[in-house]
Amino acid sequence: MKILIVGATGYVGSHVAKAFAQRGHEVSGLARDAGGRQRLAGAGLGARDGSPGDPASLASAVAGFDVVVMAGMVPFEDELDIMTSMVGACRAGKVRHLLFTSGTGVLSIEAKDGAWSQYTFAEDDPFPFPARHNRTVRIKTEAAVREGSDATLSTYVIRPPLIYGNAGSIQIPQILESARKTGMACYLGHGLNLYSAVHVEDLAEAYCLAVEKGRPGALYHTVCGEANFRSIAEAVASVVGCGTKSLNYDEACLLWGDVWVDLALAVNSRSIARRAVEELGWRPRHLDVIEDIRNGSYRAGYVASLETGQHEYSWASHG
Repeated sequence: MKILIVGATGYVGSHVAKAFAQRGHEVSGLARDAGGRQRLAGAGLGARDGSPGDPASLASAVAGFDVVVMAGMVPFEDELDIMTSMVGACRAGKVRHLLFTSGTGVLSIEAKDGAWSQYTFAEDDPFPFPARHNRTVRIKTEAAVREGSDATLSTYVIRPPLIYGNAGSIQIPQILESARKTGMACYLGHGLNLYSAVHVEDLAEAYCLAVEKGRPGALYHTVCGEANFRSIAEAVASVVGCGTKSLNYDEACLLWGDVWVDLALAVNSRSIARRAVEELGWRPRHLDVIEDIRNGSYRAGYVASLETGQHEYSWASHG
C-alpha cells in the first residue's frame, strides 16, 4: 500500500514510517517546503507537498494514497478544523484508512502534590472527572475522526500514553534537563503520580495493526507499563550521577513552565490497552522504561551529549 504520514520526520512519525516500510509498504511524508522535502529524502521517504493547515492543499496531497496517518503535533485548538478537513480530503481522494494520533492527556487527573491515583481507563471507559482544557478540545477531534468512517473510509484514533524509547519522549527529557539546570533530577511533590507508558516502536506497531485488523471508528490505547515520576527521576539521577529533589507546584512551574507542568507532570494519566490487545492482537515487546533510562537509550544519549560537548540534551526536542 501507499502510506502518507503527516509528521514523518518527527519522533512518533519516523517510527511509524519505519514500521510500515518494514512491512513492504511505500511510505511518503507531507512536506510544507523545500526543507521538508530534503529532510524526508534524507530519511529515505517520498514527499508529497501540502500543509495540514491548508484544506485546499490537503485534497491534492492525500489523493492516490491508501493510508494517511496524522502523527504531527499541532496546537490543540487547530486539531478539530485540521482533522475535519482531513476526513473530507480522504473521502474525496478515495483514501481507505485514516489514523489520528491523540494522547492519554485526555484522561489526566490533576495531581499538583504528586500523589498517586487509583483510577485507570480502558478505551471508551467513562471519565467521571472535571474535564481539563486539553480533554475538552481533543475529545471533539477524536469524535470527528471516529465518526468519519463510512463505506469507503475507515478511521481510527490511536491514543498513546507517555511515549519513550530510542532517547526520545517529552517527560523524560524534562527531568534530564532539570539535572542539567539545577544539579538534581527533579520531580513534583510526592513524585508518585504517573503516566502509563509505551515504547515508541511498540506504538508504531499498533498503527500497522490498526490498518490490518482494526474496527472502523475504533479508539485504541497502547500501554505496556507504568513508572511514577519519582522513579524516573531516580533513574535519571543514576545516569547523571546526581541526587533527586522534590519540587512544589510553584517551583516546578518556574523550572519547567506552567504549560508543561499542567499537561505532563502535575497529573495522573493511567490507561490500559484492552481493545488494542483483544482486537488487534497487539503484543508490546519493550516493558521497562526504567531500565531504558538506566542502561539503555537514555544513558547512551547522555554519554553522547558529554562526548560532543553539548550543553543541552539533543533528544529534548523529539517530543
